[in-house]
Formats: sequence, structure tokens, C-alpha cells
Amino acid sequence: MTRIRLRIDFDGENYIGHGRIELLELIGRHGSIAKAAQAMGMSYKRAWYLIDGFSAMFREPLIERQHGGKGGGSATVTPFGRRVVEEYRAMEAKALTVFVEPVGFLEAHLAKPSPARAKPKLKSRKAT
Repeated sequence: MTRIRLRIDFDGENYIGHGRIELLELIGRHGSIAKAAQAMGMSYKRAWYLIDGFSAMFREPLIERQHGGKGGGSATVTPFGRRVVEEYRAMEAKALTVFVEPVGFLEAHLAKPSPARAKPKLKSRKAT
């Protein structure tokens, strides 16, 4: 399935991209940065770093954190954070409709996968 993923660069350091939005969505779904990180296959430290940098871009917080205790900490997405996700997803959907013809053209000219074009499998190295 063809998708369009956006990256919006505000300046040299501030940007919104698919990964940050997905992380924010998963925090909302799981109620935890650690669980969201696990769902994305990344470390908690990396997820925390990403969401902290993402949140620092705005005057309003994207998430609210409750620090650990017996069951660990939690995180919830703020109403502003939910709006950021909604606006980003709306832009993605609109981009796909705006570019339906050029995307269709590109799809129509994609090469068919063949065994010759498949990526070669790497042989595992055995310790000697």
C-alpha cells in the first residue's frame, strides 16, 4: 500500500515527522512512554529523548507524566498533543488526495519484484 509520510521542518532542529507522531499516538494508547517505546522497538531512553525534544518545540506540553511508584510511571497525551496528532494525520490524508495522480503514475511504472532483484541474503559469520 502506498503512503505519503510528511516531515515538516520548522528550522534546523524543530520538525514533526511520522516517527514522532507514531510515538505520541502509542503513548496515548498505552499510557506509558516505556510501553510505547517497546511497541516501536526502541529503548525507553531513546523514546524519552524523542518525546522530550518534540514537546520542547511547543509552548504547550504534548504529554503529562506521572512519575513512578509501585506500578511505575505513566504518561497521558494532553488535548494539545491530541490536536497535533490530528492535524498531522489530516495533512497526510490531504497530501495523498492531492497527489493521487502523480502517485498513481509512479505506481504504474514500478518494476515487478523478481528473484534477480531481491536483496542478497547475508551469510552468517561463524566464529573460528
